[in-house]
Amino acid sequence: MSLNTAKKPVIALVGAGPGIGEAVARRFVAEGFFVALLARTEDKLQTMAQGIEADHGKGSAKYYITDLRQESSVLASFEQIRADLGAVSVLVYNAGARRVNGRSILDTSSEEFENFTKINLFGAFWATKCVLPDMLAAGKGTILFTGATGALRGNPGLSSFSPGKFGLRSLCQIITREYQAKGIHAAHIIVDTPVDGKLIGEWSRREWQRRGEGDKLQDIDMHLAAPADLAQIYWFLHTQPRSAWTHELDARPQGVSMFSKM
Repeated sequence: MSLNTAKKPVIALVGAGPGIGEAVARRFVAEGFFVALLARTEDKLQTMAQGIEADHGKGSAKYYITDLRQESSVLASFEQIRADLGAVSVLVYNAGARRVNGRSILDTSSEEFENFTKINLFGAFWATKCVLPDMLAAGKGTILFTGATGALRGNPGLSSFSPGKFGLRSLCQIITREYQAKGIHAAHIIVDTPVDGKLIGEWSRREWQRRGEGDKLQDIDMHLAAPADLAQIYWFLHTQPRSAWTHELDARPQGVSMFSKM
């Protein structure tokens, strides 16, 4: 039995978590979407889904525990989403695995490199293959990938992060070249800055205090990207007229230099 009785359009938010993921989910739900939340940690997913439904009503969010390192887990989740909610019309791949404190290549294990690359790239490949057939049948669909500065420049300490993000950017270009003419709008969002989330945002605040830059706390939006503001960009990309589609877009706060980590 379908859980999407109102037949709302469906967005699959892969890599759902506090920060960009939840903000994008809430932005689309506010516009009438039913969001499928995919991630690995059930308690976080449950809290997020309950919060969205508390604010937007029953029939607006459902979560699916998914290990993005395993193709079988990704396929099983999307099969269940299709059965529960219907065809996915928007895919947002927001998953990203990286270290706050980097490690050199020699200090990076093969296991970490493999796991991070699966999360940063393989999961997007598998998820895209799951949603494309229904999008192509409908003659339209939106696929949005969350990128990073690491997709453009490999920095020291990010050997387990940047290669996957480089690949994600390439994958998005390939989707565009293969399927744009068939109605698929694929876009890569380069988040060229720390985001004001629980992990990076709190770390940045501690670093400012440690370096004697506590004045930055008085104007957070100048230095950290607000998830809700980034979510507006995702909505903008989804709603672009097809006469002027954007494939790649970069975003950073006013006080952060362009490609600051280059």
